[in-house]
Order: sequence, then C-alpha cells, then structure tokens
Amino acid sequence: MRCPRQRVLIAVLCACLAPAPFVARPAGAQPEAALPDNRDRGRLEFVLLPAGSFLMGSPDREWGSRTDEQQRPVTLTRRFFLGKYEVTQAQWQAVMGRNPSFLYDCPDCPVENVTWYEAVAFCNALSRTLGFAPAYAIRDTIVTWDPAADGIRLPTEAEWEYACRAGTSTVFHTGDCLGTHEANYLGYDPQKGCEKGMWRGQALEIGHFPPNAWELHDMHGNVGEWVWDRHAFPSAQAAGDPRGPDRGAERVIRGGNFRELGRHCRSAVRHKAAPGQRFPWVGLRLARTAPAGLEQP
Repeated sequence: MRCPRQRVLIAVLCACLAPAPFVARPAGAQPEAALPDNRDRGRLEFVLLPAGSFLMGSPDREWGSRTDEQQRPVTLTRRFFLGKYEVTQAQWQAVMGRNPSFLYDCPDCPVENVTWYEAVAFCNALSRTLGFAPAYAIRDTIVTWDPAADGIRLPTEAEWEYACRAGTSTVFHTGDCLGTHEANYLGYDPQKGCEKGMWRGQALEIGHFPPNAWELHDMHGNVGEWVWDRHAFPSAQAAGDPRGPDRGAERVIRGGNFRELGRHCRSAVRHKAAPGQRFPWVGLRLARTAPAGLEQP
C-alpha cells in the first residue's frame, strides 16, 4: 500500500505548486509512456527518492579507482527530490533570461558552461519563481546553505551518488560495463571484457538514453553536474547526511561527461574545479529536500 499513498502525496504537492512547472513521482513509479515520448521538457520533473544507506566510493580493485574515492558507509535520513533530467538550456533561459551554453540553440540539451556560483544562483531564482524559500544565502563568493529552507538546491555529493547507484554496487548503475548505447561518453577504451564504443563529440538532448532503476537519466556522461560539496579526501568512517567539508577551494563535479572515457564516468568518480570556473561540458541537476509531510511512507 506504500506506493499508492506516495502518489497521492505527490499529487497534492504538485497541485499546490500549479501552475508552476514542477512535476514529481516516487522512484520506481510506472513511467507515463515509453521513451522518448514521456519527456515534457518544459516541465521540471523530479523523482522522490527514499531515505537509505549505501556504500559510497569505490574499492581499490575497481577499474579506474582513484585515491579520493575512499569507500565508506553513508546514511541519508531524509527523502529528497532529484531532477529526473539535467537542467536544459530552455529551462535555464526561462529563469535567468540568457543561455550561456557553448552548444548554443539546443533548447532540449543540458545547459553547460555555467559556474558553480551561477548554478546556486539559478537554484535561488527558481525557488523564488516557485514560491519556495531560497536554499542559499549568497554574498559575493560566500555561499551558505540553510538546510531548513524548502527551496531548490544542488544535491550533495552523497545524494548524487546514492541516486546514481539506485541500489547497485557495481562500477556503473548498468553493471560493470557501460555501452555507448546506454550513455553519452567517449567509448574508445573500455574495461576488459566490455565492448568498445563510439564518441559523439557533444552533449545530447536530455532523456536520449534509458534511465537507471530510479528513473533518472544521464547520470553517466552527457554533461558533468555540479554538486554542493567542497572537494576533500574522505575518511573511511561512517557518515550520516554528509555535506562535505566546511572549507576548500574547489567544488565537486559528478557523473563524467561526453568527452570522458568510461573510467571517468563511473558511479564513484569525482571531478573538481574552482567554483568560478566554467566548462562547456559541465551543467547541473536539481534537488529539493522533501517537506515534512512526506517524511513518513
């Protein structure tokens, strides 16, 4: 009986937001139609993800494993919404009034070429549009997050990896191999036993490939995604609702991108950059903490 009640709660949430372009469903709910016809790219579609625990990072033996991927148990104690797709150029332009993307004039492609600072500013602007309390206090280059705010935000690094894995513990959410028919990345140097793929050379429209088990698209490849956390080398200690260190010069980018080899698009892989940098292969995906009324199944 859990799923029907979740659907009712989400329907009420959406009704309260109307006519705002925000649509949400619980993870694992039946898709509305087969891909790609279920995409209404003008809407912001979110999936409600459950609280839970997982093993974050990668084992030393994993193909492509790095020293900053120390494996440790992580628990997320609250449900949260995560964008079903990466934010598109059209969505960014509708909120911010401009399109900064290098791959210009592709409204259904993910927005890219945005800094981390611009990403959090977008979250606040969208929150105001939707009538939510902005998640961030922004003063020049000082950004603080109010976890009590109900606004749109960037996912934490732990939330991102938890969502990407969708219950898996393999190299990718697809298993230990990732085909270029499953994600947009540079497929020339696969792991042993996996098939060599192609390279498309640019980002593709959202939802071009099948989603993971939690209905999230393009978690591997296409464009990298800014997350909240500053970069640091994690400890092996268990953590609850981690938000990263309080200090650090670089922010984390997750997911790999269309120009990266498969080993750099793994579920555990971490990229980093100064928050004022922009790249034509880095965009964002949105998150929102579930309101208190959705905390109990």
